[in-house]
Amino acid sequence: MSRKMIIAGGGIGGMTAALALQRAGLDVTIFERAPAFAEVGAGMSLWPNATHVLQSLGVLDEVLARGEPVTQFNLHRPDGKPISTIPMDGFATPAVCIHRADLHQALHQSLQSVGLEPNQVVQSFSQRRGRVTARLASGLEATADGLIGADGINSAIRAQIHGAARPIYRGYCIWRGIAPDTGRRVRGHISETWGAGQRFGILPMGQGRICWYATRNGPPSQPDAPAGRKAEIQELFDDWHQPIPELIAATPPASIMKNDAHDRNPLRQWGEGCVTLLGDAAHPITPNVGQGACMAIEDAAALAKFLRQATDTAAAFRDYERMRKARTAYVARQSRRIGAIGQWENPWIVKGRNFITRLVLSCSPNEQLNTVYAYKI
Repeated sequence: MSRKMIIAGGGIGGMTAALALQRAGLDVTIFERAPAFAEVGAGMSLWPNATHVLQSLGVLDEVLARGEPVTQFNLHRPDGKPISTIPMDGFATPAVCIHRADLHQALHQSLQSVGLEPNQVVQSFSQRRGRVTARLASGLEATADGLIGADGINSAIRAQIHGAARPIYRGYCIWRGIAPDTGRRVRGHISETWGAGQRFGILPMGQGRICWYATRNGPPSQPDAPAGRKAEIQELFDDWHQPIPELIAATPPASIMKNDAHDRNPLRQWGEGCVTLLGDAAHPITPNVGQGACMAIEDAAALAKFLRQATDTAAAFRDYERMRKARTAYVARQSRRIGAIGQWENPWIVKGRNFITRLVLSCSPNEQLNTVYAYKI
């Protein structure tokens, strides 16, 4: 009889883990708090370290059909002058930009024998004799050989093991929106523009859609300006290079999302016994290197690797955690550092930052990229 695994959370990480574990011969049930298995949000980037995993799971072709492959990353000043240009086409599998909902659908349609239970929240768990029982908010219970907490940055599974604590605010908010393609871009090119305490990113994600994001320094949980969220962003980026003002203008106001940048400090051990964590539940990452979902996808592949032949679930979970801790902590540090540098405000320091960034990326772009993007499970 195959071993049974419960996954708390049906987002990108949970769905990828379900697919990987299904391919490894395990019996999987996902409990998802939303009333339906459908991802929300905006666009995202999937880098070669993640697309390599998706290829191994047989879903990369579908992902590429729904999104747009990335061939170049361009870093600009607000006046449009380039800081650096980095080709992204030298990897075994391509990078791609895609809407989160499209990636979620590609994963969902590839699942065949996984139990999908929407509108169910895993609130707590207990363990006895090598088995784990998940207790749901509905009053139901489910018992399995292992429990994987893929329930996000405010994970209930993490909180039971490590205690409840707020994520750490990193000093800036992030707006995200989706606009129709204005035609003012080169196919396959993504970009980020660095100002003083502000940034703007552009991610073409196929099907005539552009995802954009914008940042600004400030205290946490800032309310929208009296003029409204869209008007506030337009004022902040009005004199930046095209197509930035055009994209903001073309975005429906009600669709613009706003979040604070958060992460957490690394854990020494993610889980205990027959319980472990995955993705943001274990290692939330600020969105500065496009690796939040990518790390969760890597986690899923590593977890399946250790569970495939394991007879002891707890031992397999600890092996998985040992493999993933250093990697995810490194990527989280890099993302936090790049985010902090990108948000510098002093004009003279900003000039120096741009010069040094151009120099470093022109001298050793492969060394900078390969550590993160060429990684394979």
